[in-house]
Amino acid sequence: MTTIAGLAIPSDEFSLGEVLSHPSARIELTQFVPIGNHLLPYFWVGAGYDAAAFERQVRSDPHVASLTDLDGSVTKTLYHIEWTDDAELDGLLGVFRDNDILVEEAEGTATEWRFQIRAHNTGVLEAFQRECLDRDIPIEITQVYHNPTETEIDSYGLTPKQYEALALAFEQGYFTVPRESSLTELAEEVGISRQAYSRRLQRGLRGILAETFQLDE
Repeated sequence: MTTIAGLAIPSDEFSLGEVLSHPSARIELTQFVPIGNHLLPYFWVGAGYDAAAFERQVRSDPHVASLTDLDGSVTKTLYHIEWTDDAELDGLLGVFRDNDILVEEAEGTATEWRFQIRAHNTGVLEAFQRECLDRDIPIEITQVYHNPTETEIDSYGLTPKQYEALALAFEQGYFTVPRESSLTELAEEVGISRQAYSRRLQRGLRGILAETFQLDE
């Protein structure tokens, strides 16, 4: 099964974070897999930033050949960035590439970036962490969970939606003492009512218990 992890890193600890760092800008990256030696060509910036100051700062970087505002909306702006020939993947993005890591999403500010990544398995994620340690890249793994196959979900007597409800509740600390999240918060994240989420969670727990202890529901 694939392994999904969240990680955080200071913005000044990798090249892309340094180039796009600006006090008023919140950067968003969509799903990508680093390939070759080139940095990313597209990124989003959330609303509420000083566009002129941000663009001026990015264009002043010696590794940036050009920066173009492609599409703006009320909530965010899409940019296309062209890099100079000597701008290469290094540091964190290079380790993503070397370990064939899929970046599902990322968000960065002037101080910190947070990534959600997916590895082929736990071994790949561990190799990624070791390489970061060997290269003194100060990442912090904030969460790790597994994405099972449909067969593995079935073996627990769960539907995919029940598995999603259980995994999210576990990840967000619903089962800890004291609780770190509420049913209302979890339901909002999934986009359903509190009552519907509660039923999904209860049925999932019943399914796991029935399969684990070979009980009749």
